[in-house]
Amino acid sequence: MPETATAIPVCRCVAWVLTSCVLPLASCSPSIPSGTSAPAVVSNSASPIVPAVDAATTVLGEEPWAFESTPGRTIRTASYAIYTTMPDGPLVARVPEFLERALLHYTSALGVLPRPRQPMETYLLATRPQWDKLARRLLGNDAGPYLKIDRGGFSMGGRGVYYDLGPRDTLLIAAHEGWHQYVQTTFKGQLPIWLDEGVATYMEGYRLMPSGSAAPASPQFMPWANLERFETLRSAQWRGRLPAIERLVVASPQQILGDDRSDEWAPLRYYAQVWAFIHFLREGANGKYARVIERMLADAAAGRMDDTIESKLGPAASQAYRLRRDGLVVLTAYAGPDLATMDTEFKEFVKKLCERGNRQKVAEGKSPILQ
Repeated sequence: MPETATAIPVCRCVAWVLTSCVLPLASCSPSIPSGTSAPAVVSNSASPIVPAVDAATTVLGEEPWAFESTPGRTIRTASYAIYTTMPDGPLVARVPEFLERALLHYTSALGVLPRPRQPMETYLLATRPQWDKLARRLLGNDAGPYLKIDRGGFSMGGRGVYYDLGPRDTLLIAAHEGWHQYVQTTFKGQLPIWLDEGVATYMEGYRLMPSGSAAPASPQFMPWANLERFETLRSAQWRGRLPAIERLVVASPQQILGDDRSDEWAPLRYYAQVWAFIHFLREGANGKYARVIERMLADAAAGRMDDTIESKLGPAASQAYRLRRDGLVVLTAYAGPDLATMDTEFKEFVKKLCERGNRQKVAEGKSPILQ
């Protein structure tokens, strides 16, 4: 999402806002840029079996590829075509398994969701200038906001576009933006912004677990393992900067960034809060809302969310969802109309989450709520 900044977490967050909120997903299906050559698409079955991810067999093959005059290669996995100009090294070696494990996480962590029917295009470029050129070719006149990103990446039209930010930051970007890429590729219906971004932050948490051999450590996705979001949330809670749920779920990208551009922490607070809100719906209020996210995502994936909203709230609410991804009507239809009670419950959840001693649990990927 947008704007330049010096701190990596701020830039990440800003880049993510742009990716999913500023430009309508349906309007962006750019063609492969000139100077690239994409492989033929191989379709999966209509109901593919979820594969096991084995680091030793993740890569199905490689072939030469070039971006302009820069030689590179295409790395094929079951679910991705990874176009890269990076030389051999630890990051490139880790990316194929990381992406496949991330996809397995996307399709199982919040209920059973469909897998993409064809490999998803992911670009991992060696330098920022290459990334800038590719963004211009993919997005044309819409590339401007993306080119202001100081450090980050984006997904658009089912493509993920990243460059080398170092091992951890590159993978964090890929985990978050990979969710958007998956939704753009696979879902038949749209998600409200708070849900799309909240789940993307939920998918960020991971730890590299030793393999017990000479092979690189494998990623284990752990939604609670996200100290950046936790620390920002704790600061916002301490300062009394948590808006009511009703405001959180209707925020536009412009409101997320804030009219006061000097407040560079506004997007960070937004992402920390939607991260916590997804965890709240999963674990808070004694399990009252535990199935809400699962039902929302399943309906959006199948293209029946508008039908559910209309059956609960009427045609006007359904139209608001279709026209502007109205986050308030979606939450009301699936979780109920008593948002005042939910807001109180959420604030109690955040208070408990931010209690002394919970930082270590978050660092270990353990729930501070479910003991």
